[in-house]
Amino acid sequence: PAGAMARTRCFFDIVMGTSEAGRLVFELFDDVVPRTAMNFRSLCVGDKGVGRTTGRPLTYRMSMFHRIIKGFMAQGGDFSNRDGTGGE
Repeated sequence: PAGAMARTRCFFDIVMGTSEAGRLVFELFDDVVPRTAMNFRSLCVGDKGVGRTTGRPLTYRMSMFHRIIKGFMAQGGDFSNRDGTGGE
């Protein structure tokens, strides 16, 4: 619709070992869940510094997927333990 706000997009460039596997593009629903969208965007670009408990950068950059179900979903972003059990 005319005058509608364009939604933010973020992306992950995926690498498996040393091979480029592709790019995931995310459209963020800033207009529906602004805090969640802003938080996800910050983790994508890494503009929130380091975590208080881990001392590690708060970013998805160089993080890994710890669970993948083909054709359904991928889980990742655990900067603490790198296996889905951590949290910052």
